[in-house]
Amino acid sequence: MAVVLCALVAVCYWLGGRRPVRLVDAPRRWNGRHWRATAFFAGLGMIAIGLSGPGDAVARASMATRTGQLVALLMVAAPLLVLGAPELRLRRLLQRSPRPLRRSLAMPILAFLLFNGGILIAFLPAVYRATAGPGWPRQLGQIAMVGLAYLFWSQAIDQPPAHCRLSHIGRVVYLFLSSAQLRVLGVVLGFASAAFYPVPLVDQQIAAGILMVPGVLTDLVVLTVCLYLWLGQDDRREMRHGDPGGRRRPALGQRTAVR
Repeated sequence: MAVVLCALVAVCYWLGGRRPVRLVDAPRRWNGRHWRATAFFAGLGMIAIGLSGPGDAVARASMATRTGQLVALLMVAAPLLVLGAPELRLRRLLQRSPRPLRRSLAMPILAFLLFNGGILIAFLPAVYRATAGPGWPRQLGQIAMVGLAYLFWSQAIDQPPAHCRLSHIGRVVYLFLSSAQLRVLGVVLGFASAAFYPVPLVDQQIAAGILMVPGVLTDLVVLTVCLYLWLGQDDRREMRHGDPGGRRRPALGQRTAVR
């Protein structure tokens, strides 16, 4: 089911990104549009491979491999999908004009709660047992988590020409709180005196280490970029309104004295 869904999404993405045929050949250059498409198809390929029958069978071998699969889908594949900026292509495919940007905190808060709440639910012992074997509950849960991850990362990564509702410093707080929750979950699983799941305690501890280290790497990378952009806002504003030396340009109509 996941592979078929990925194939349908890939076709829709390609159809939404088509351009008119040019009669005159022009030199093709590798630009941002190609990088976005590469990121999108790479993320989609990771999802198709990870959720396919053979890939999922390997992931079900232990709790550590299951956690590694979840981290790869939520922290690598989903951000790659967002970097592909598929929303503009989807609107183009549906022949809808882009909606005006609204600075509302409702969607980022909802995305944060759904994504982080979904991770906590996925590690509940009852849910773990229900999704341990192959079947539609596991596939449905995996697809739902990928969807929530896409919603989460779309609030922190811009999809040109649209921009996120959160400011740069807002994204820093947003990602810091999310990574803090993963670390707390990893501490609870890693320092428990007994296993919460029908797996060896060592397996649970390895899964906790995956959550605490690789699980937060993407958060830290995007957080660092947002922090850098936030700290450089004043410098860029000065560069736009003055010369690199910090001197203001004379206003229009202002006469300068001639020595």
